[in-house]
Amino acid sequence: MLTLVEPAELAALKVPHLGAEIRSRGLDWRHLPIADYSVPTEAFEREWQSHGRDIRALISGGTDVVVHCKGGLGRAGMIAARLLIELGLTPEQAIQDVRRARKGAIETPAQLALVRRTRAIISTDADAIDTATMQKVGGRMGSNPAGVYQDSSGRRFYVKSLESPAHARNEILAAKLYQLAGAPTLTYVSAKEPNEVATVFVDLDKKHVSQLSDGERRQAQRWFGVHAWTANWDAAGFDGDNQGVAGGVVLTLDVGGALEFRAQGDPKGRAFGASVRELDTLRTDADNTHAVRLFGDIGPAEIGDAIAVVTRIPDAAIRRVVAENGGSSSLAEKMIARKADMARRVA
Repeated sequence: MLTLVEPAELAALKVPHLGAEIRSRGLDWRHLPIADYSVPTEAFEREWQSHGRDIRALISGGTDVVVHCKGGLGRAGMIAARLLIELGLTPEQAIQDVRRARKGAIETPAQLALVRRTRAIISTDADAIDTATMQKVGGRMGSNPAGVYQDSSGRRFYVKSLESPAHARNEILAAKLYQLAGAPTLTYVSAKEPNEVATVFVDLDKKHVSQLSDGERRQAQRWFGVHAWTANWDAAGFDGDNQGVAGGVVLTLDVGGALEFRAQGDPKGRAFGASVRELDTLRTDADNTHAVRLFGDIGPAEIGDAIAVVTRIPDAAIRRVVAENGGSSSLAEKMIARKADMARRVA
């Protein structure tokens, strides 16, 4: 389900916990707010790069997707038409189909103009990034060999080489689990080489934990439970450079240190078990100074809220995401066990 109403509208409609209720029924929920009678913002468009790709894949695979706003006309009609166009219909065909299903849909001239500007992108979703055919325009920004690459159409991607294909698969799966929980990440795209991980390049407004405002720190702390659940020891970054801001949204820039591998590719082994010790270590480990700087002052109530972000995810959704992204059934059960361990912390 794709929800387009703003948080204040959910409260006014007396469904402030709509997302949790949807997920408790084993459904996938995406929340991309648009102001009433308005069109998507730049922040929406950044989120759409990943969420839109996921939704198109679901529709192409035969899954039903519900798109809703408050009245089901303006915002919902606009995004429904946009999806149809991105999947191959012409703008006029999409407008006709949406208005046939919902009379009066796509209410404002600005919404209609956005629909008519939309172009099909279905063919680009499956394209794997091949750095051999691209121009390198920038160097690495982390600890792994990497660079910024630009394709013939001017699109830029950050591509890094990891120790093994297993480490690359691990990071992609971790990103999918972050997205399942609603935690903002960069947009991951397929890479041709199995040991590579590619993301859409984003110009960041802030690139370091030390640059975050108090409000941005609180925003980052909302996802503390997700970092702990996925055992992302590198959540803040060894040098404090794993949290950034783009368009007012705090993003986790790299999840290569989550799940079964350390950031440099060493397996965690027994250190990644069913007990979520990261709920403590990410706040107190003196050797992880930037994590302590970011998470050390989280209060008990905020920790409970951060844990709830994870515990509301249905077991079935965890198993599905792990299976769809090449993870083992034992990993899925471990993630479910870790979720249960977190729930016990606030019981």
